[in-house]
Amino acid sequence: MVKRYFWKVWSIAIIYSLAGGLSGAMAQEPLTLDSCRNMALRNNKSLSIADEVVTQATYARKAARGAYLPSIDFTGAYIYNQKEIQLVDVDAIRSTIGGLGFPASLASALIPDDLLAFDTHHVAVGAVTLTQPVFMGGKIKALNDVATHAEELAGSQRRLTEEKVITSVDDAYWLVVSLEQKRALAQNFVTLVEVLHNNIAAMVAEGVATRSDELSVNVALNEAEIALVKAENGLSLSRMVLAQLCGMPLDSNFVLQDAIPQDTTTTDTPLPLIDMASVYDRREEIKSLGYLTLMAEARQRMVLSSMLPSLAVVGAYTFNKPNLYKGFKTDIDGMFRVGVVLRVPIFHWGTDFYRYKASHSATVVTRIETEAAKERIELQVNQATYRYSEAIKSYNMTCKNSEKATENLHNAQVAFSEGVCTTSDVLAAQVAWEKAQTEKIDAYIAVRVSRAALGRALGETHYGE
Repeated sequence: MVKRYFWKVWSIAIIYSLAGGLSGAMAQEPLTLDSCRNMALRNNKSLSIADEVVTQATYARKAARGAYLPSIDFTGAYIYNQKEIQLVDVDAIRSTIGGLGFPASLASALIPDDLLAFDTHHVAVGAVTLTQPVFMGGKIKALNDVATHAEELAGSQRRLTEEKVITSVDDAYWLVVSLEQKRALAQNFVTLVEVLHNNIAAMVAEGVATRSDELSVNVALNEAEIALVKAENGLSLSRMVLAQLCGMPLDSNFVLQDAIPQDTTTTDTPLPLIDMASVYDRREEIKSLGYLTLMAEARQRMVLSSMLPSLAVVGAYTFNKPNLYKGFKTDIDGMFRVGVVLRVPIFHWGTDFYRYKASHSATVVTRIETEAAKERIELQVNQATYRYSEAIKSYNMTCKNSEKATENLHNAQVAFSEGVCTTSDVLAAQVAWEKAQTEKIDAYIAVRVSRAALGRALGETHYGE
């Protein structure tokens, strides 16, 4: 009976070792980390918003280019007047003529009713104006610089959003991988304890084991089943999170490439040589702050332009009805006008100067923020390097612990089969083996996660299909 238990245990171990090949053969088109990243980039709502922000900035830049070119405007107005304009009092003139002894008929003939009367019932005016800036104190150039850097900033912010999405996907992906492997481990551990439970029950029936041994195994089996339920529940929730990030239905049934059991040997990968200047050039946070600094400098030049003279050429064609150019005729007539407009600021109680000093302070603030960001990035790189190095060392130690725990379980099983080891010793060896395997899984996932974090800290990651 004991020898039969021994061979069943090692049959389970062989099946567990071959699970990678079977799972790989049965799985169809498993999702890789890159495929999950690409799906998340295609379906993320925050990235869609960032795309619209970039589009908005592009249109704003194109709109700013128009400030270099002449503007043409049309202005028109129509007015209806109840009464018309008459410049003389006809009745008064006629009375004056009558007072001189002239007959009234003669006065009426000499002074008609519509003398100096103008039809102003319908009045229309209009103008077509062309304005060409010549010198605006550098305001137009600064405005275009702001728009250009704003578009670059929007693109940089979009890439930062990509990094956040990718970080979320990476964390969810490796969490699913970890829980998949832990669930498989929990299932095998339950099977392992079940075999021991069945054999102990048979041994109790034959009188070669005690009821206490059976109860101890029952407790261990219950604990293993509870751990399996927790692993399955956690896995279901983590799969939902990953599916949501990738834009898939929450109940999607997918297999992750790294979740398939396989050889997870990790060697002491040499740490990359770090050049902080290159890191700063690659990090989007520094690029964004650089664009903000350039925008602040351009706004500073815009404020300065308000303190300088400005010159523009203005041309216009105006028309009106009645025709004021030929004695209030009822037809429409107009004329061209060409001129220059010069504005020279003289005295504004220091308002423009103080605005300039305020914009200068804003520029200084962005430069200080850039230096602070560089310090934080340097700390982040050092921390990521340390964590990656520590993760590799931890993984190598867990591999050794796993080998020792497996050997210890083997020795305990052999000793139990020879009758020189108790049930408690076998249970302790099984628990130690399960713990060592769990720690190995955690350490392996920590290596992968810390390496990805180091890549992000160094600004070396590239996304997209």
